[in-house]
Amino acid sequence: MEQPQGFKVLGNEHKVLCLKKAIYGLKQAARTWWHELDRSLKALGFSRLYADAGIFIAKHADGTMVIILTYVDDIILTGPNTALVASKKKLFMDKWECRDLGECREFFCMRIEYRGGKTYLDQVPYLEKILKCFGIADAKAAQTPLPTSYKPEPFDGTATAALWSQYQSVIGSLLYLMLGTHPDLAFAVTQMAKFTHNPSEEHLLKSKHIL
Repeated sequence: MEQPQGFKVLGNEHKVLCLKKAIYGLKQAARTWWHELDRSLKALGFSRLYADAGIFIAKHADGTMVIILTYVDDIILTGPNTALVASKKKLFMDKWECRDLGECREFFCMRIEYRGGKTYLDQVPYLEKILKCFGIADAKAAQTPLPTSYKPEPFDGTATAALWSQYQSVIGSLLYLMLGTHPDLAFAVTQMAKFTHNPSEEHLLKSKHIL
């Protein structure tokens, strides 16, 4: 934190300011953090992937790459050369105060496993948690995300507050699964997500069918 220009009092430049609003509540806080991260990574030899603002790549002279994946202040460093990754990680940790949690085994409810030179992602623990949360942990497996030939229709009535809240929770959980490791659910989930403003009991039942 620094006092803004024009407000500094000689001899008191380093005193604590009493803020009317916490900086973490400001809309520009996340943008400011990202710009600072972007500048620091450029200084370490990384360049941002223009298709995704959260991915940075550094290329070694022999063509080997180190990739950094960032989501706010959660960061993964990876690459085929362990020594090169470790050296970049050290430079990053010298710049930023952070903890090295070792080999990545979980990232945003996605479980990561390494077998036979391949990396596997799943959200099984997360799925089990939400199945239990919605009371369908013992339900039988469905063959398709939605019943064959089912076409959701708008609800003519008015959803209760409890139904509306539960439906949004189910759809939100499904969207997280869809974006994480289950693109096969995309069509069914987006179809049912159209009715989050006024769902019916049938809509809730069919969304649980996807689970």
